[in-house]
Amino acid sequence: MEHGRDGRHGHGDAGGGEVRHGPKSCLTQGVFVESLRPFPMLNIASAPPMTALWETIRTTEPPDLCQRSRAGTLSAAEVEARVRRACPWMRDEPGREDRLLAACLLYHDHHNDAHDLVQDLTDPDGSLVHALVHRREPDYWNANYWYRQAGEHSLYRGLAGRLAFLPKAGAAAGVAERMAMSGTVDTMEYVAACESVSRRAADDPMAVFLRRLQDVEFELLVGHLAARCATRG
Repeated sequence: MEHGRDGRHGHGDAGGGEVRHGPKSCLTQGVFVESLRPFPMLNIASAPPMTALWETIRTTEPPDLCQRSRAGTLSAAEVEARVRRACPWMRDEPGREDRLLAACLLYHDHHNDAHDLVQDLTDPDGSLVHALVHRREPDYWNANYWYRQAGEHSLYRGLAGRLAFLPKAGAAAGVAERMAMSGTVDTMEYVAACESVSRRAADDPMAVFLRRLQDVEFELLVGHLAARCATRG
């Protein structure tokens, strides 16, 4: 059986574009205040370039685990403008920044715009961003498919190191331990955990923990992709 670009027969971009579904059931909504963040904002004037990019796009309220829009996000045009200002090396090479721009757009809840940039990419970085798009859709089957395409991405070893410093309450401690048992975050466990809280309230301890983790994931992803853009020959 032949699969479409999103991995599932009959579901994908083949034959006229991917059908854009609205958000499936996901009740982890509500204000996520700055005091719940695990790490403070930085002074971007003294920050390294990759960190400075993150600080220019970072929002007060981290993204929801699903597609819910939130206050404080930037328009797609402003996201692109900030990325290009922070990464001037991109100007002469159209397409070089697609993965980075897609990650930043997804962080600001522009799901369709992000998907348009990565849907034809099959490299590990492109597949990883594609997996995040579907995890937040939420389409957990396709998220796992694209995580498998990405392989054992180095970003999740770094995320496992940060995982130890995130506050955890209730069952979150056990889930975090299982997730990083091998020294890297197991992306299948991560997707399963997100699915398990998709119908819980925003203040559920597991949902709060996963939103913190996702915020750090985006931070590491933006830094990784910006560095790749800057050093690629």
